[in-house]
Amino acid sequence: MKNLKISCLSLFLVSFLFSCSYTPPEPADDPTNPRTAPVAGTADFSKYVAVGNSITAGFMDNALYEEGQQNAYPVILAERMKLVNGGAAFNMPVFASPTGAGFSGFVPGTTTPVGRFRFVLPTCASNPLATNTLGLTPAPIVPGDNLAPYDADRAALNNFSAPGTRSFHVLVNGYGASPQQGNPFYWRFASAPAASVLGDALAAQPTFFSYWLGLSDVLFYAISGGSGNANPGTNPATYTANDMTDPAVFEAALSASLNALLSGVNTKGVVATVPDLTKAPFFRVINDALTTGGANSPLPFALSEEQAAALNAGYAQLGPAAAAVNFRAGKVNYPVITTATGLRHMDPGRDFLVLTTPQDSLLAGSISACNPGQRAGWGITKPIDSRYVLDETEGNMVKARIEAFNTAIRAAANAGNYAGRLAVADIYQLYEGLDNSRNSIAPGGYISVDGIHPNPMGQALIANEFIEAINAEFGSTLPPVNIRNYRQNILPES
Repeated sequence: MKNLKISCLSLFLVSFLFSCSYTPPEPADDPTNPRTAPVAGTADFSKYVAVGNSITAGFMDNALYEEGQQNAYPVILAERMKLVNGGAAFNMPVFASPTGAGFSGFVPGTTTPVGRFRFVLPTCASNPLATNTLGLTPAPIVPGDNLAPYDADRAALNNFSAPGTRSFHVLVNGYGASPQQGNPFYWRFASAPAASVLGDALAAQPTFFSYWLGLSDVLFYAISGGSGNANPGTNPATYTANDMTDPAVFEAALSASLNALLSGVNTKGVVATVPDLTKAPFFRVINDALTTGGANSPLPFALSEEQAAALNAGYAQLGPAAAAVNFRAGKVNYPVITTATGLRHMDPGRDFLVLTTPQDSLLAGSISACNPGQRAGWGITKPIDSRYVLDETEGNMVKARIEAFNTAIRAAANAGNYAGRLAVADIYQLYEGLDNSRNSIAPGGYISVDGIHPNPMGQALIANEFIEAINAEFGSTLPPVNIRNYRQNILPES
């Protein structure tokens, strides 16, 4: 198996990528009054501070790298604020690497970190890593770099965001104590080994802040196929890496963070809701690749009566755990998946193969012109492991948890003690309004090739949502940006 690859798209998508493109609409310069010079309204943008996790840090394409950080929505937002705050600086703890560092560990057999992902074409000669794929593949083009400490003035920073940060993590002293303890992405720029994210943000003395946390509180449970605990209790000290955060823990961390950030007499800010993670391309790409194409699609796969009978006999030996497995003759069979309640056939409308699924292990038949061998038969002779499947039950738990987080966020923003001081950027609704061509890693899409994080154009879209919320709450007239000025995903490289 080629575990280095995130995954791949089916061959039909290759032709799609080169046959069409989407031109996003261009927003007006200033939807409030194009003829009026920008004003701050009742907000003070002289010292803007951002608190968040991977998206706020500019993590995209499975890595933290320089271009991604430079196109993060807080940077875009800060540029608009300069129109009304005298050009105040917004400093990022930039990781000056074009290839970056991600969560994927090391290139197999080496100590070289895996860097950012880009599309590559699965040609045997120029892309040996793609020999076991079905089609277009997000993969590391060049090796990444080891994370290095931020060596500029940490006291002058404005963005206090690190990939992987959960809501309660920002309150933890020592969260960036070392690369091995806490979060290595925060370790890079923490003011001291015993510092906390929120403490560092408050030390910057913000007059305005953005706060967007919650995605990491469900992300690792979801992308691991629900391998963690969905209900781990209310003591975060006992949580493992893939557990989901309890709603009570999230609400307490949210309240503590907002109380601290709004402790300044005139400080104001904006919070954001969490989008429905289950609709991200990370959970849709492989399903679409295997089921789109009608009679010629890989799924459902066809079996003869003899093949179906033999498979049913084999699974019957597993007893009650495989009672829901029933192969039939014809092109009507979906893969067998592993769930918490036993084995059953996948429903591609409700169960999702994650983007990290090793494609060379799925189904049966030739893999590509580069490798005419057989796949490992996952889903037929061997159930697909649960860590590669976000099944319906797990997906519903992720959705419910996000709904609980968003309820808490909206309630906090409407609390009487925050009246007139807190705007809400409804990123959940923003994502709900995206069609499949935009909520996509294909050209025209706003999602980077890791299937989760927005690309630069997606970041610009998010920045405009923040701007709209800020203008509506505080009477400011910050102009939105032209999202056409920001790149989408880089086209395939041969």
